[in-house]
Amino acid sequence: MDIETVIPKLREILREYQDVEPDSDVDSITPDTRPLADIKGFDSHFIPEIVRRLARELDIPLPKGTRVRNIFVDGGKKLPVREIARIFIEKHALKGCKV
Repeated sequence: MDIETVIPKLREILREYQDVEPDSDVDSITPDTRPLADIKGFDSHFIPEIVRRLARELDIPLPKGTRVRNIFVDGGKKLPVREIARIFIEKHALKGCKV
């Protein structure tokens, strides 16, 4: 698994958590979008659900009871999709994947 696989899937999932009109620009979430700062209506309470869903949809479901860490923030800095994907791979993807 590599970042080119994770970013599009994460963008697709985040799109469903965006508070916008149904006919708005599908590409409004880019690899540089910071969900906690740039996505209207996005709430940090969605993060565990999103991380678990991302893992499931990439066929690497998290084991039951796995504690999901907030990978959308690092040291108080709100991270872009690209960085969230990289951290997701580091924390949750199978060994041997590219970052």
